[in-house]
Amino acid sequence: MEQIAHVRIDDRLIHGQIVHAWITSVGANTIVVADDAAAKDDLRKSLLRMATPKGVRLKVLPVAKAARFLLDPETDTTKVLLILRDVEGALALVEAGVVPEEINVGNVSAAPGKTQYFKSVFLDEKDIEHFEQLRDRGISLEVQVVPTERKEELFHLIGRK
Repeated sequence: MEQIAHVRIDDRLIHGQIVHAWITSVGANTIVVADDAAAKDDLRKSLLRMATPKGVRLKVLPVAKAARFLLDPETDTTKVLLILRDVEGALALVEAGVVPEEINVGNVSAAPGKTQYFKSVFLDEKDIEHFEQLRDRGISLEVQVVPTERKEELFHLIGRK
């Protein structure tokens, strides 16, 4: 079974902060991008491969397949940086049996109907409901753009308990 070193919601998936800060900070040697859309898009997968540093293994999988991969006792034990595009993907992964202690909310981009709660976190009511479901399962939800910044509890930023 894979050892998950860090779980991050970031709609940009793999980019400079991931490559230069998070991989080193958590000691990951594998990135698992659990995202249905990216897994179906050959161009997107190719771009993600180009953004992944040499020596780091990359898996771009639909959420359900990522869950099976992460839970499979036959999979090599490594340190995984698990990246999800959105809270819906995180909730689906948890419902499939992958339940991390903490999820880092790194970047949820602005969109119509979304409210800004942190410099890089924009949520609508549906997002908040999904995050509440994760919190109700005992998962800590922390906002932290890069590892050197202080963590902020998501619901403290939202103003809900």
